[in-house]
Amino acid sequence: MERLSTGIKGLDSLIQGYPKGRAILVTGESGAGKTIFGLQFLTSCCEAGVTSVYISMEERPEDLKAQAMSFGWDLADYEHKGLLWIVDLLERRMGWVEDAATHGLEKPYKSLIKIVSEIYEERRLCALPISGVQKEKKAVPDVVILDNIGVFAMGISTPELREQLDTLVFKLSGLGCTSLIISDDAVAKMSQDIMLYSVYGAIRLRKRDNPYTSKRERVMDIIKIRNTKIPLEYLLFDITDKGIELIVKSED
Repeated sequence: MERLSTGIKGLDSLIQGYPKGRAILVTGESGAGKTIFGLQFLTSCCEAGVTSVYISMEERPEDLKAQAMSFGWDLADYEHKGLLWIVDLLERRMGWVEDAATHGLEKPYKSLIKIVSEIYEERRLCALPISGVQKEKKAVPDVVILDNIGVFAMGISTPELREQLDTLVFKLSGLGCTSLIISDDAVAKMSQDIMLYSVYGAIRLRKRDNPYTSKRERVMDIIKIRNTKIPLEYLLFDITDKGIELIVKSED
């Protein structure tokens, strides 16, 4: 099975990267590092010449770029090279909320399936040129990152969420896209982790109190990745000026 680097060296050595053309779900509480996790994967893909779309549902592109640049990741450069397209869904969401209020609609948000379909159609109509090949167009990206689907999962039933995610994963896989689907932990808990069954792999990021050191620490739980031998223990990690790095335990 072909794989793409996660962008995290220590994690690649454990799981050999993400299976190509499959969907990985990343969940976690606020401040656990979900967006950095997604940006690090994105940077790794762009550096390898893999075309990517980052669908930002909670942050403006300029804030996302500033956060990435703090780690030395130049998203604007990848955009210029035609390797990256950042979709600002926050502004669109605000427009939907305003329209809903104006017309007295109860539910201002569209379904995840419709959102991604509309974005794909826009991509098809204004496909970015592959770097250095101006005549060649690529409408379907190799990688799609959705951050954070939790804002669209609020208020819908668990069966509807499962149905939407199943369809979304099926369509993205059918297009050959490797996808990283990021969601906040609140939605994962409310849906009783039903989202885990829709995806090929699932990773949960957590913050916890260490009773032995009386300090807070970040841990990564590789819940599942099909066709992959995964570690059963929690993986300690830290967010450094170079991004997420696994903390290797001493043998003492």
